Amino acid sequence: MENAKLSLLFVSLAVFGYISSVRGNANGAPTEACEDMLPQHGAPAQTKESPYTLTPNRKSVKAGESITLTLASKDFSKFKGFLVQARNNADLPIGSFAPLPASKSNNEFKGKWKLISCPKGPVNNTATHFNPVEKSRVVLTWIAPKDLNQSFKFKYTVAKNGGEYWVGKETESISISANTAKKN
Repeated sequence: MENAKLSLLFVSLAVFGYISSVRGNANGAPTEACEDMLPQHGAPAQTKESPYTLTPNRKSVKAGESITLTLASKDFSKFKGFLVQARNNADLPIGSFAPLPASKSNNEFKGKWKLISCPKGPVNNTATHFNPVEKSRVVLTWIAPKDLNQSFKFKYTVAKNGGEYWVGKETESISISANTAKKN
């Protein structure tokens, strides 16, 4: 009987420890996630193909122009958290995200995301979730820096929940429109 109680205690502690270590960040990604894009959930990242995609509305951009990005699921599943950045060839955040305009036409996206300023980049260089409410899609506006002179990619992490997430996925490379690329 004693052994059974002791075994039950150890199993309970192990389960509690696992559940405690798998947690989400309800108010958005922490700044510790800025560089490696790991959400600090305590569970390992998924290695299978991500059911989520980040789709830019264009494949090239001029310095100072904006790109609309849509984060959504391929299979209509929802997600709770995300982190999105544009990264240059040195893997540093570039450009900035535009805040959500205060208009009634944007009710679908209000309260779903916020902007943070990760180190080694400009202000508002990262978009992340604002709360853990399930989302079917998020639409973001990114603004290219005025001194943009090289192609780049968007990197993103998406969390279906606290224990199931995909880290550091990338879009195809975004090129510089020919008439604005700086000559060295």
